[in-house]
Amino acid sequence: MAVVDCANLSRAAERVAISQPALTRSIKNLEDLLGVELLERKPRGVTPTEAGLALYHHAQIVLNACQRLTREVRELERGVTGTVYVGVGSMFATHITASVAQSLAHAHPRLAMVVNDGFFEELLRHMQDGRLDLIFSNFPHVTVSADYVLEPLITVRPVVMAGRSHPLGRRKSLARSDLVEHRWVIADQPHAQDSFERYFSEEGLPAPRDVFRTNSLNLMMSLVRSGKFLSLLPAHLLGAAGTEPEIVQLPLDSSLERQAGLIYRAGAASRPAVEHVLAEFRRAARASA
Repeated sequence: MAVVDCANLSRAAERVAISQPALTRSIKNLEDLLGVELLERKPRGVTPTEAGLALYHHAQIVLNACQRLTREVRELERGVTGTVYVGVGSMFATHITASVAQSLAHAHPRLAMVVNDGFFEELLRHMQDGRLDLIFSNFPHVTVSADYVLEPLITVRPVVMAGRSHPLGRRKSLARSDLVEHRWVIADQPHAQDSFERYFSEEGLPAPRDVFRTNSLNLMMSLVRSGKFLSLLPAHLLGAAGTEPEIVQLPLDSSLERQAGLIYRAGAASRPAVEHVLAEFRRAARASA
């Protein structure tokens, strides 16, 4: 892994604190053991072969699992319940997760939860690498491996949002055809593009061409507030009690809906720490519904 990361044998040897000849022998022994060439030596460094890249990804999973094992054993020795690594869809970073964190801090103060937010595709890669125990997110339209449990908890219905100063922001009635020529901002993810196109194709309309894409939810909301962009986002992002006073929901119906909930590896819920976190997400989702 050090050689692939550094693309250079000398720098890799320094990283793992052995001599370069010893590292070269180690790589050669590994290639002999597996019966494949793992690295291609080039004038300016080394690059992994296809087999080397496959081994690299498996090694990532193994090392991540070893690091987590070490942490969990040490935490148990100190009497700590454990640490759970959670991936949260950007659209739910505060909507449900804040309630989960507050409840866990009160009920299980020795249980640590490490939360990273992102979009589904990125979070699933992190779970495959062993960096996450569970995900709370929209469910994808694609088939997910049978190694994972998908537990639906809520239904998410996107709505069209605009800033109050947008030309459509004060209209009492609208048709989807009124939206086509306006500027949009959407998430730069396959599932977002798919929902966006389906929203217009349901009425035989072309999808708008003037579209800005970003993976920053904060930037998306800021652009909508500016009054120059429309967006198709879950209604809960408008917040309770007018916490988004500069953003309005346009008067349009939509048949689009997606399930959202928990995703975790089959068998992962057997860890008591993970069970506590799963139970809190279920409770918070029921309360939200």
